[in-house]
Amino acid sequence: MPDRAPQPVDRQLPTEEARDLIALVRDIAHQEIAPNAAEEEDAGRFPREVFTLLSRSGLLGLPYDSEYGGGDQPYEVYLQVLEELAAARLTVGLGLSVHTLASYALATYGTKAQQVEHLPAMLGGGLLGAYALSEPASGSDAASLRTKAVRDGDDWVITGTKSWITHGGIADFYTVMARTGGEGP
Repeated sequence: MPDRAPQPVDRQLPTEEARDLIALVRDIAHQEIAPNAAEEEDAGRFPREVFTLLSRSGLLGLPYDSEYGGGDQPYEVYLQVLEELAAARLTVGLGLSVHTLASYALATYGTKAQQVEHLPAMLGGGLLGAYALSEPASGSDAASLRTKAVRDGDDWVITGTKSWITHGGIADFYTVMARTGGEGP
């Protein structure tokens, strides 16, 4: 039977730095991720140590500003990194995409003080993010979510139910999608 393992593709990359980055990711994927992937998946083990390695390698915050520990890479490069990691172990590629998505709200809408305080640890300090959107009645339809967040002084009180949360129970921070206004559509 022929070897059907995913093969690297020739990439159209914008810079020499991006080519070096993809080479680093391929090395990590082939040497550190792929050799144990099937065994760990069969055992149901989450590869937290791989995410620690990705953090130490500067790969957790690729599309974000280097001022906060990101990699200043365009999305076209970040997406190719995801493909390389997912080819070695889907859990890792999808997990990195979830972590990146979980970091987006603070990186894009957080105050400068919040960004300075939290983003370095989120993007390069070893923290792992979770993304909480899906609900029992609406799945992942953000327009139909029912979880609410209500301001209580300096805090927010969140009420509602999420169906599943990628990285739930193992994440260091959670981005929770909640309605702060009316009922929605």
